[in-house]
Amino acid sequence: MGYCRTDRNGSEKGAAVKDKILVSKHTMKVLHEFMEKEYGSGADKVWKTTIRQYKKFAENILDYGGKKSPHVTQINDAMFFLAFCSTAPKEYTIEELEPLSFEVFMAPFHTLGKIFSAKKKWTMDLLSVIFRMSLDKDNKHAKKYPFDFQGIIEPYDKENGVVKYCFTRCPIADFVKKNALGKWMPLMCNCDHTGLGKIHAGLIREGTCYTGDRCDYCVVSEDHPLMRDYELVRNEDGLLVSRRIKRKE
Repeated sequence: MGYCRTDRNGSEKGAAVKDKILVSKHTMKVLHEFMEKEYGSGADKVWKTTIRQYKKFAENILDYGGKKSPHVTQINDAMFFLAFCSTAPKEYTIEELEPLSFEVFMAPFHTLGKIFSAKKKWTMDLLSVIFRMSLDKDNKHAKKYPFDFQGIIEPYDKENGVVKYCFTRCPIADFVKKNALGKWMPLMCNCDHTGLGKIHAGLIREGTCYTGDRCDYCVVSEDHPLMRDYELVRNEDGLLVSRRIKRKE
């Protein structure tokens, strides 16, 4: 059940938390507060428009397994955010909305950054276990629901503290491409860099499922020697990607 908040005019927000709405309370709260700040008395109209568009989106996504999916919240939060971005009365740039996307998708990293640090070996050891367990669960689920997340994880380089894995299927990227929402794809992906930065980790990512056949993750500490071999740039789609620095021989 999603975030329920009574509006001034009736119960549409209440109705929006029926079983068809699988958006997290956190995301609905963050976006509703943003709308109130941006649109004042017009926020309710923006909210209702977002709800209606989200419902249309939810009917148009490939079957990822619904509530059975390990990523049901992530997928629906993304669709809800896309519903707002694609119908908002104001024209926003990616840069203007990136702080909001972080709060929507990566807010827990504010707290995690106070506990974990990729500069400590035990944190990298733990990350390797978490990512492996998560991908194992994803791939098991994908045997029945092949349109959900799928991925590959490489053996953990424990000696050098390098965790590598990739998603070979991303239902959010599939949905964005199917519905010509590519303008907003950076808001789905770029916050990974900021989130990992909160735990003093660096993300080396050379491609995504939106632009290629996989979204790769090479996670190291922010001061790892590998980080000096890459620069972070925005590609033509607005996505942050890692490009190897060419050095003179």
